[in-house]
Amino acid sequence: MNYFVNENIFSMNSGTEFSAAKRLTLFKRNGVPAKVLTRNYNPLLIDDLKRVGLEQADVLNMYNYFQEAVAVVPQDIDIRYTEVIDKFDYHIVGIDANESQILHHGKVVGKALVAPATVGLVGSLEYYNDMNATVAKDVWDRRGFKSSTQYFHPDGQIGPQVFYNPAGEPKLEIVRMNVNGTLMNTMYQLLNYKGRAWRFNSESELFIFFMNEIAAAEPSVLINDRPSLINEVAAVTEATAKWQYLHSVHTHNPERVGGSKHYVDYLKPLFATHINDFDGVMAATEEQKAEIDKFFHFKEVVVVPDTFADAHDLVPIKKRDRNKIVYLGRISPEKEPQEAIKIFAKAKKQLPDLHLDFYGYVSDQDVENGMIAYSKELGVDTAIQYHGYQTDEELAKELGTAAALLSVSSSEAFGMNILQAMSYGVPVIAYNVKYGLNLLVEKDVSGYLAPLGESKAAADHLVRLLTDATPNAKWADMVNTTYQKSQTFDAKAAWQQWQDQLATVPNLFLR
Repeated sequence: MNYFVNENIFSMNSGTEFSAAKRLTLFKRNGVPAKVLTRNYNPLLIDDLKRVGLEQADVLNMYNYFQEAVAVVPQDIDIRYTEVIDKFDYHIVGIDANESQILHHGKVVGKALVAPATVGLVGSLEYYNDMNATVAKDVWDRRGFKSSTQYFHPDGQIGPQVFYNPAGEPKLEIVRMNVNGTLMNTMYQLLNYKGRAWRFNSESELFIFFMNEIAAAEPSVLINDRPSLINEVAAVTEATAKWQYLHSVHTHNPERVGGSKHYVDYLKPLFATHINDFDGVMAATEEQKAEIDKFFHFKEVVVVPDTFADAHDLVPIKKRDRNKIVYLGRISPEKEPQEAIKIFAKAKKQLPDLHLDFYGYVSDQDVENGMIAYSKELGVDTAIQYHGYQTDEELAKELGTAAALLSVSSSEAFGMNILQAMSYGVPVIAYNVKYGLNLLVEKDVSGYLAPLGESKAAADHLVRLLTDATPNAKWADMVNTTYQKSQTFDAKAAWQQWQDQLATVPNLFLR
């Protein structure tokens, strides 16, 4: 089995989770067994999977595994009909769409919270003592069973947490203690796993144990997507092979000619401590591979795609908004989204009808606040909208009518968001940075590259694109050529890369 190791599948995912989902799709299409393997406790996982196009059988979660809840037939449990609340002794009174009070002889003794994005389904049940303080909280898995109980101390601090299987039997417990004034998880205990109790000092130790159990059961290759899990994957001893995928640049100064030997701090466990504990690393481009090989001595550095382009029916030119400029991706400091506003403002002076739409979740609210203030300073705030995180279906509608995409990050290992936009026929105006943009953005075909930080040059490219003043190319033509360019990175091409690498590196994955 091939496992793609991640922390979680979230309600709002980054490119890392989407990359794992795309890779899983690629492997499944080609008859290769694979699953996403996740660590975090997530009672809403079944809903989160749907947002990235995955099913329950596609993911193996650590808590589900030890809770004997890997495969559960989902059922909807309505708060008003759940058997947990005895309707003869208790009364449920709705407060709003998100919660209801639980009353016993007229006294409020608890609260029922509705599961997110549902109507009236159980999310959790809270229970109060005579002082109206919460003493316990039952958390329900969205598949329809009580998954855990979180207990609380009299001072309101969280206490132990017990996790159950679908039959209601306790299977796992987290013990928490106050250590030098800080509440800490001090023990993870498996209850009656393989006929005995097992104790671990941390979730990391439990996760290592979990991965070793899985890998010992059948030959397994681990491909780790999350740098935060490098130490844990490195400690696994039972796997056939272990790989780390690099979804981002690996150096502090990626624009340095010839590369750099100074890796980013969060990759120190990989580049320094555990360089020999992995069978190798995976990168999306030959350029990044060459720079890694130049300064570091991994057993293997292979180039395999972290995504592929889907095929779409393009929205006709007459239905596209020629003034609609989009930014797609996480809004965070390292993505430098203010640069997009700067470029947009300069282009808008020549094309007054332009408007800029941001699509992506905000990881740093200060950044968005700064963007709003900056757009007001430049006098373009009324022409900018922030749409937040969007589903694939919503993005398809928005990208399908867009005129151009702005990519302003100072580094891109490949550019998953860029390829996604291109697959809807959206030409790209971007800063020329390492590593993947030179592969994706071809002059007069799929967009234009400007030197890093040269906002005027980028704005000039955007204006020329939208006014058909660029030699040998017109915007309407580039919508089609951009789409055709994206299809050179389709699923067939992506799988061919994996096969080519497997021919020379036999433990890259298991068939």
